[in-house]
Amino acid sequence: MSQLEEVTLSSHEPLAPAAPNPSFPFFDLPAELRFKTLSYLLCTDRRTIDLDPSNYRTSTPRLSLFLVSKAFGHEAYRVFYSSHTFRIFQTHGRFLGKRTEPLLARIPSHYRNALTSLELRLGPGWSDPPKPWYVSDRLGLEDCTSVRTLRVFVEVDPSSPVFKGFRLNRHFFTEFSGKLFREVVERLPVLETVEFDAYPSVDREGALMARLLEDTKAAKKRIAWGPQRDWGDSLADKLEKARLKVLRAKEL
Repeated sequence: MSQLEEVTLSSHEPLAPAAPNPSFPFFDLPAELRFKTLSYLLCTDRRTIDLDPSNYRTSTPRLSLFLVSKAFGHEAYRVFYSSHTFRIFQTHGRFLGKRTEPLLARIPSHYRNALTSLELRLGPGWSDPPKPWYVSDRLGLEDCTSVRTLRVFVEVDPSSPVFKGFRLNRHFFTEFSGKLFREVVERLPVLETVEFDAYPSVDREGALMARLLEDTKAAKKRIAWGPQRDWGDSLADKLEKARLKVLRAKEL
């Protein structure tokens, strides 16, 4: 056999199989970097999670990461549930039937432990509140041992004169919302702050907001203001603070 034939034959010999690539040592990374990486994978554009027909596209696919491994799933669920605000009562019309349980009631208790913020949205069904909108043990609010912020968004205040002739009575929705809000606050074990926000038509000095603010102060929770409304202090509050500041300056 010639030297050329030897070379040609040797070139057709099967190659040795390549060594398998080792898995990436994800858990050797610092905790902060693991959290950041998981945030990119798990956080959705909608930071408020509710019962919604689009969940199968936006949220559900991400939850498959919980199944990678026990250790990976343990970190993944903490990132997912702590990085989103979860709505206590559903607002989408498809899920307002009396037999439809709220999202919180569907979440296992160990996942509820990881939640850090909840949202209570007031306004849908102001003349006839949805049947699932009531506080009970099924919500597992006592399991929310990391929730320190409750976000309250007010869509409408039916006590406004604009609703006269359309509402049951002037105080119905205010009483309903106040009771719902108070019961939620009482059941959250480590709640510290209630953040209020609303649509432009809602008056901060109106009956509904006055009731919610009064109940918040009675529960000794800190009041904060959301980004949609630049409420902060009212003009009267600002003038009173300015007056007191002048008086203290004179005393000095």
